[in-house]
Amino acid sequence: MPKKDSPNQAELQMALQKAKQTENTSEIANAYFEYSEFYLRDMDELCIKYSDSIIFLTKDLKNNKRFPADGYNQKGRYYYRLGKYKYALNNFTTALDRAPENTLLHETINFNIGLIKNTIKRHDESKKIFKQYVNFLESTEHKEEAKRYNRALFALSHSYTYTGEFDSASYYINKGMKNSIATNDQGSYNYFVLNAGINSYFKKDYKVARDSLIRAKDLFTNDENQILSLAFAHLFLGKTNKALQKSSIKNFIKVDSILEETRDVMPELLETYKYIKEYYSEKGDLEKRLFYADQLIKFDSISEANYEDLVKNIVTNYDNKILEKERDKIIKEIKEKDNVIIIVLLSLLLAFAGAIYYFFRKQVIHKKRFHKLLEEQQKKKERVVQETKKEQTVKEKPAPIENTIKELPEELVNEILAKLEKFETTDKFVKKKYTLPQLAKELNTNGTYLSKVINEAKQVNFSNYLNQLRIEYAIEQITHNSRFREYTIKAIAEECGFKTQQSFSAAFYKKTGIKPSFFIRQLKNKIKNSNT
Repeated sequence: MPKKDSPNQAELQMALQKAKQTENTSEIANAYFEYSEFYLRDMDELCIKYSDSIIFLTKDLKNNKRFPADGYNQKGRYYYRLGKYKYALNNFTTALDRAPENTLLHETINFNIGLIKNTIKRHDESKKIFKQYVNFLESTEHKEEAKRYNRALFALSHSYTYTGEFDSASYYINKGMKNSIATNDQGSYNYFVLNAGINSYFKKDYKVARDSLIRAKDLFTNDENQILSLAFAHLFLGKTNKALQKSSIKNFIKVDSILEETRDVMPELLETYKYIKEYYSEKGDLEKRLFYADQLIKFDSISEANYEDLVKNIVTNYDNKILEKERDKIIKEIKEKDNVIIIVLLSLLLAFAGAIYYFFRKQVIHKKRFHKLLEEQQKKKERVVQETKKEQTVKEKPAPIENTIKELPEELVNEILAKLEKFETTDKFVKKKYTLPQLAKELNTNGTYLSKVINEAKQVNFSNYLNQLRIEYAIEQITHNSRFREYTIKAIAEECGFKTQQSFSAAFYKKTGIKPSFFIRQLKNKIKNSNT
């Protein structure tokens, strides 16, 4: 079948004028679609303009097989290629609502959503979507549309690679390569070469992986529209070179330069900074190590902001809608069945409603905890101001502390508590990994005595005592330090003396009843609203 040449602008204009003369809405919309497709190839903003024209023109059409769904789908494709996955998802889910089921358009839109799921590492879910799409194409005449079919085979092979099913991945890679060559589809062929390299890397077949990845790198180097694919080629080529004990630093630095250019920060690409950090640590180059540490913080923040919203939108805009459609199908199927099934359905609906109620109730509780935390911070700030003023005017002797530790002298208990109070004001606990003996030595006291005083007076063990101090420090910094609020949770955890993001989040939740990400988000919203 001869390849159909893409229309030029003169042909597009002629087709649009001819369609307008017919006054047929679908024909005019199709002419706008051809324009949007023309500008999508070069990632020109005019793609959005013509997609919006489709939507405006056909917004009132009912039961049309293509419109306005295809207008929303075009916008989604544009934003997806631009790396604006949140906007892409919003348009794809709207398109899915308007597209008739069991049609090529509906299945293609669902496939596009699968691609977004792939970017947030929900590979098992995206694999099911891709498999469904391949089966749909193979069972219809649409398999003959080469680029569409090859793209589906690539996506499926990619998801198999990331779910660890390497033999299945190899099967679809080989199938896709053969079909790409047979249909003269160079673009798809390049993708299969890249995925062959990645698949071989995970199989630890490093020599084969290196050959494929070098080829992929060369294929993508001069293609401006595939710069993200080039980043992945360099990332995995760097990892492969490292496994083969070859020079790899140039590959990892190339990934950084691509992120700097595109700001399309897929989470997997951040792995490059681990290897850059290792390299400059071994070289003793502290200046470059610091530079790339700052790069990681910057891009990690971008990634976390983008993908946290994306995960939330996947759930609310897509997963929930799929559940609602399934629920509606169940209702339709059981209308004619007996009361027992209806009772089961009602139970499911009640459970669904209960889950929604629980979610919103949880949000209300968390917001109350957030406001309580802010009030405590304000009271603490006022108390510090009052105590400072008091100290400046009256030199008072500190009030004696009631000694509840009967086996220790009151004077010794008060002395240790005074030293602890001074220690708490220095913020040393966020900079040094203290053990009980280390702190006892620093405070010039006995470790056993120190442990008893902390257990009795603070009502926690030594480890939880340090964690509480660090969490209080974190809350104070997040509340009053705007720079701190821009850090990732991982960076905040490190700044506050925690070994991992998980241990910090767990300690934060234990003390406050909310997660640090929720606290920061609510605080930013509060500050934003107060400034408007």
